[in-house]
Amino acid sequence: MNAASILAPLLALVLAAGPALAAPLTLVCKVQSSNSGYQRRGLRRLEIDLAAKTVRVSDNTGKGFQVRGVRPLVGAEAGRYVLEAGGGKESYVDRKSGRYYFRNEAEKLVIQGRCEKSAG
Repeated sequence: MNAASILAPLLALVLAAGPALAAPLTLVCKVQSSNSGYQRRGLRRLEIDLAAKTVRVSDNTGKGFQVRGVRPLVGAEAGRYVLEAGGGKESYVDRKSGRYYFRNEAEKLVIQGRCEKSAG
C-alpha cells in the first residue's frame, strides 16, 4: 500500500464536502431581546464553523456589529444547531424554519427571532 492509495479516498471525501468544510455558515437574525425591565430589537450574526466546532456571535443594535464572543458549538443535530446548553443557558437555531432562541435563566433574558443565510 502506498501513500497515494491511502490519501486518495480522504482527498475525495474532502473535495466532495466542498465549501461546507471550508467556510462557516453565516446567519443574520432579526431578534428581540427581553427581560423583566426592557425590550430591544436588533440584529444578531452567527458564524457557525462546523469544522472548528465554534460559533462567533455578533450583535448590532444600531452601531454596527460588535463581536460578543466565540463559543464552542454544542452540536449540529438533524433539525437544529445547538449553540449553548447547560448552566442555565439554552440557545439554538432551527435549521428548517430559521428560528433563533436564546435564554439565560440567571439574567431572566430571552432573545429570539428569525435567521437567514448571509453571504458573510
